[in-house]
Amino acid sequence: MSKHRPINKPPGSQTQVNPLDLTPSIGVGLKYPLNGLYINYSTKEQMHDNLLNVILTEPGEKLFNPFYGVGLNSLLFEQKVEANFIKEKIENAILSDSLLNSLKIEDVKVNFNRDDNLVNVKIEYISLLDGQSDAIEINYTNPKM
Repeated sequence: MSKHRPINKPPGSQTQVNPLDLTPSIGVGLKYPLNGLYINYSTKEQMHDNLLNVILTEPGEKLFNPFYGVGLNSLLFEQKVEANFIKEKIENAILSDSLLNSLKIEDVKVNFNRDDNLVNVKIEYISLLDGQSDAIEINYTNPKM
């Protein structure tokens, strides 16, 4: 007998439920980063990892889909890259990825600290499955030469 995951929503509110989320023993996808065989068991966890994957993937890195990915690594430490350009690249990559159609981007923040060669990228989003907000924050360091 399988146990179902509880859905915690106030009475009267609407929730989209993916049938895969109702059976906890069924894997939805692989966790990111791929350091072995770790499996996500909910579509919300998988959506988070899919978002992280599209952000960290360089265009041309994914076979048979050369335009997939943001290319954040190659953009961040260019000499004349503006935060707005990076925001647009992230937003466009997310909108063009069919695996991320269950989230809505709320905000993309890119902060440069050129003195310490640091870049902070924070993406805030809302899951359209349950209405909860979440965020991904990535910190990059480029060692001084």
